[in-house]
Amino acid sequence: MEVSGIIVACGTEVLQFKNGDAVCALIAGGGYAEFVVVREGQCLPIPKGINFTEAASLPETVFTIWSNVFERGALQPGETLLVHGGGSGIGITAIQIAKALGSNVIVTVGTEDKGQQCLALGADSFINYKTQDFEKVLSSKRIDVILDIVGGNYFSKNWNVLHTDGRLVYTNAIAQSYCSFYLSAYPYG
Repeated sequence: MEVSGIIVACGTEVLQFKNGDAVCALIAGGGYAEFVVVREGQCLPIPKGINFTEAASLPETVFTIWSNVFERGALQPGETLLVHGGGSGIGITAIQIAKALGSNVIVTVGTEDKGQQCLALGADSFINYKTQDFEKVLSSKRIDVILDIVGGNYFSKNWNVLHTDGRLVYTNAIAQSYCSFYLSAYPYG
């Protein structure tokens, strides 16, 4: 589903790209083919210094973060984002994009090493969920958006640390028993 390569032909409606541009994209299937047809909106330019293999790893995480954190979660500069699974592909992408756009980022991780790696990528702080309870650690913090790729029993803890009018966004099937959409927290409910 993730592809990268050089554009060899563009439709007449394409405005952002041209023949010869290096792009990566997320497609519904068929990524092992020699040639693929992709809508313009599913493509990203390949950043300088990134090879085709590395570039193919970008669309899934970048589109997931953009859709969930910025469109659904409406994260704004200066707000605080909590990312569960900070050391995952989704997590490290969320850290970098949120920091680049001026937000504060806290992550949960399973090891101190992963926490240090997240700090090196730009996270403001980390919580090792194996040795710390994120709900207790964040009890006095203002969390505006939570990106939860874990689900399960995190629901009530997420709810308890979410700021009034905060947004809780799930990106996993485990959370389906709780909700299938993002939630906005209310002070009394």
